[in-house]
Amino acid sequence: MSRILIATSPEKGHLNPMIGVAQWLRRLGHTVGWLCIPEPAPQLAKLGVEVLHLPHPETPPPAIETGGEALARLVLDEVALGKWIRGLLIDAVPALLEPVREVIRRFRPDILALDGMQYAAVLAAHDLGIPWAGVSSALSLLEPPMDYSLKRNVRALAPERQALFQGHGFDARFRNCECLSPRLNIIFATEAFLGPDAGLPPATHLVGPSKPLTERGDEVDFPWERLGTKPVVYASFGSQISWQPELFRTIAEAAAPLGVTLVLSAGELADTELSRALPGDVVAVPYVPQRQLLERTSAFISHGGANSVMEAMTAGVPMLLLPVCNDQPIQAHFLTKSGAGLALEPRTLTVDACRAALGQLLEPGTRLRQKVADIRASYQARDGAKEAAERIAGLAA
Repeated sequence: MSRILIATSPEKGHLNPMIGVAQWLRRLGHTVGWLCIPEPAPQLAKLGVEVLHLPHPETPPPAIETGGEALARLVLDEVALGKWIRGLLIDAVPALLEPVREVIRRFRPDILALDGMQYAAVLAAHDLGIPWAGVSSALSLLEPPMDYSLKRNVRALAPERQALFQGHGFDARFRNCECLSPRLNIIFATEAFLGPDAGLPPATHLVGPSKPLTERGDEVDFPWERLGTKPVVYASFGSQISWQPELFRTIAEAAAPLGVTLVLSAGELADTELSRALPGDVVAVPYVPQRQLLERTSAFISHGGANSVMEAMTAGVPMLLLPVCNDQPIQAHFLTKSGAGLALEPRTLTVDACRAALGQLLEPGTRLRQKVADIRASYQARDGAKEAAERIAGLAA
């Protein structure tokens, strides 16, 4: 059996897709360590993996906004967002590289399974000659023929990024923010969702959705008794940019006359006067058990985080995406291309447009709902976490 080290960020969109992979690796008999950069996420303590910690570097990496109102506002400014991406991808690497190498030396892995945005871990794996797999938490290994803020910002960073990797003797290849592994790259989707012309990079496999074997460690209590018998519309903008008062207000006004219960995963806004004043039947909570709630959901409004899209397609829930930043337009592109959902521009969203979109998603027997059902069937037929674990472990052969 192998010693396998996972390295991700601690943000839920990057962490949660790897939970099932780690659980399957352990079930297959491997020893699993998990390094969150820069610090562990609390839910890892419940998974049975060896939670690894970075030693404190002599020069700490620059501080990066990770959530709340400040980040939600920052991502709306393309220039400020570009500086944020640079800080995350480039500026933080020199201070992190030796601490990451030290953790890897101590753990002595046979294989690494890495989020391709974790450049310090990628370079450390290269420097130490350890085979590694890139496990993408999004669809950003695909480059649809469209222009979007992330592509522009990464394009501007490309010369510095290439120089950083070439300084380690690594002639690296990238898709958007992610470094491609020359051995194995994994995307949690199926061809039924992406289409046959998605443009997979070399050594890249579609494995289906990543589902945890058991609880994933971030489950919370939820007032299920408040759902009643009406159709449920669920709205979430993820854990990092959940501060969306204007969008939540627009969504609530759109949903109010439709005879639905609106559930908002509203983060810090949940227990505020804003949430209490929204019209209609609204259940606003800081965080939801999303996989379980989607089983009760008739339509899902989301920013388009890849994990949310994956879980909605697995549950067969039609979506309205309001992509705000980063890779979210990529998910919106593939959702609309597949015919399984809709996308609107969040900055110009009106109550009428949102209500019309919800009407389409809630209408039974439509072609859109059939497409969602077809994709759900393809997702239910695959266990992406198990297949990813088997492919990663196979790198030791």
